[in-house]
Amino acid sequence: MISLSQMLAKLVLFCLTFGQLYAAEILNSTDCSFKYGCFYSPKDCVDDQCEFVAKWRLIEDQIEFIIAAKFDKLKQNWLAIAFSYDKSMGNDSVVACKFNADANNNVQNYYNPGQFDPELINSKEPSEGLSDVKITNFKGLLICTFKRDKSTNAKNFFDLNENYYLLMAKGDLEKDGSLTYHGSDKIISQQKIDFNIALEAKSVKVSTNFVKIHAILMIIAWPFLSTIGILFARYYKSIFPKMNITGVQFWFLIHRPFMISVCLLSLIGFGFIFSYKNWSWTSQSSVKNFTHSIIGLVTIILSLIQPMMAFFRPDKLADNRPVFNWAHRLVGILVYSSSITAVFLGVIIFLKNFHWIGLFSWIVWLVILIVLLEVFHSRSSTDKVHEKSNEFKISENEVIKLKKIVVINNGY
Repeated sequence: MISLSQMLAKLVLFCLTFGQLYAAEILNSTDCSFKYGCFYSPKDCVDDQCEFVAKWRLIEDQIEFIIAAKFDKLKQNWLAIAFSYDKSMGNDSVVACKFNADANNNVQNYYNPGQFDPELINSKEPSEGLSDVKITNFKGLLICTFKRDKSTNAKNFFDLNENYYLLMAKGDLEKDGSLTYHGSDKIISQQKIDFNIALEAKSVKVSTNFVKIHAILMIIAWPFLSTIGILFARYYKSIFPKMNITGVQFWFLIHRPFMISVCLLSLIGFGFIFSYKNWSWTSQSSVKNFTHSIIGLVTIILSLIQPMMAFFRPDKLADNRPVFNWAHRLVGILVYSSSITAVFLGVIIFLKNFHWIGLFSWIVWLVILIVLLEVFHSRSSTDKVHEKSNEFKISENEVIKLKKIVVINNGY
């Protein structure tokens, strides 16, 4: 008699063996170009060295797809394949496989109108046009198989009788099951593919350099340059108060070029991200991305208003100078707050894991610094008031002495 523990051990061994054979079949490239069409990245990769794998074959009026990707840690992740008219993301038909270790897995059809703003083709039936769905996890490899109808009557469901560029990407899932931004984890085919025939397609890595440049420029501009410019304007006017270079005080020599640099870097950064998105605005379907874009735009507009206000500022002794001072200060606070909000959203959207903790730590440090500077500034102002008061008392005493001298000299 075989005991229950022996039966379970054999069952586990069978599952592991089957998983290994299944994974080996997925990664096997010997059946490419005659049984399956294939798409590997890196090119000619072997076994678990492959970052992305896609295989397909024609079965009557459907295309069977087998896609796989390697993950460092699989818990809540997605893997997607997209069909595109060009090599850029936007206006794509997307099939996304969602893996959740703590919930049900599913495969859904999306349409991506922008760089990363996927919309369900049919919110009532997310898997419309898909069948024989299977998602497995083997040693960090997420494997997804499904059959996709060549065409349906659904809007934005691309007809696979036509040729398309093939895109693949992967990322993490939000708690609500929505897709997060994939970052640099994506590839694209060098040429359009006919999915009705078996052929081997070459892949190229999609560059996200413009996104990185945008992020770097904005971080340099706002958390760094603008912070220094604002701190000098607020707290450092007492440093070298008598130093004038070309008629300008020391603090203003720092404040002005730094804030002008902020405007210029913001405009350049905006140009890079807008170019990356093919000069199209972010879709409202992606709430975080859309919110980030709107707050960023408001920040740039306000940052341009500030130097314009400064250019037309009234003279120091003018009656309306206090109005300018308060307007300049309020707009400055508003634009700085919106910039930090935009940076925070950008970090949450585009960076994985806990990179946002670095930005949060910077915010805490900045708050502590401002509190300390405010205390020092307040004490410094109080000391100056006392000094002026003492000077006034000294002057008053001198006047009294002079009066006494005059009275004595006049014989009174």
